[in-house]
Amino acid sequence: MKSAMSMWVKIDEEIGKVTRYSDKEGTYSGNFSNKYSKGTKLYSIKGIHPDEAIAIEEDGEFRKAINVGKYGEK
Repeated sequence: MKSAMSMWVKIDEEIGKVTRYSDKEGTYSGNFSNKYSKGTKLYSIKGIHPDEAIAIEEDGEFRKAINVGKYGEK
């Protein structure tokens, strides 16, 4: 998921974790990230489908990541 970041979200429940971090271009499966470390928790947001946006826990705060397309698509 490519994402655009914004703040102030109402967290629903934990839906997963980042399973792999890489700062190198490539094709990865699972919940990989080039920003967040392995183990970073991912949450659903009340009233928003996870395909639209999720929340990411960062330094004790939550950031909204809006889905703007699949990784690698232009």
